[in-house]
Amino acid sequence: MLNNKNNITSNLSILRAPFSSYGESWSIKLYPVYSLIMLLGIGICLAAASWQFNKAQFFMTPIAQVSHMQGEYLNQYTHYLDNQTLNGKAGYGVITPFKYEQSIYLVNRGFIAYQNRDLLPRVQPVSGVVKISGYSKNYVKPLLLNDSLQDSLNLRIQFINAKHFELILNQPVAQKIFHIESGAGLMTPFPKSQPYLSHHRHMGYAIQWGLLAIAGIFIWLVASIKRGENS
Repeated sequence: MLNNKNNITSNLSILRAPFSSYGESWSIKLYPVYSLIMLLGIGICLAAASWQFNKAQFFMTPIAQVSHMQGEYLNQYTHYLDNQTLNGKAGYGVITPFKYEQSIYLVNRGFIAYQNRDLLPRVQPVSGVVKISGYSKNYVKPLLLNDSLQDSLNLRIQFINAKHFELILNQPVAQKIFHIESGAGLMTPFPKSQPYLSHHRHMGYAIQWGLLAIAGIFIWLVASIKRGENS
């Protein structure tokens, strides 16, 4: 048990604590390595928040009514969209350019599973003039750390890039992706997502990443504050 004298001294120290910074100077000192790490983490959080926000807006975009096109598949330019799953199976989305009148559309023909990652599955070409039905929708590019990553298989792509197809076709390509629902060339169709639920889920993710970025900025600034005595 402390004596009364020590108790009085302790109480006085507590009372003086709020005024202990009087006569001291405050400054911000940035440590290069620590600041670089924090800025990198903050940048990743902001990029993820932006990506999730764009996905939320994408799911709120109304889907156009079912439309019909009559034309020809350009089978030799079929590509395989990587990282697709359906009913627990891994596979690809089959993307084939389709010539309709004087325009070229990228058609998502649906899902195809694979057994061997090193070999692309075989897709039966569709010849002649055919009729397809479906809807057009904007495409959201996924978040990738390296957009220039070269795949060992030339026809396998990590995201749909209209400019890539414009270069190999040497003509403009429609920016929206046509999702086929019936007609020639249809593979296993992807299920339609629920726009309302998807929008709010991705918006929640965007808010979480944004809050993490704000917390990172706060921690970085607080850790950089330096206290010293005024001369």
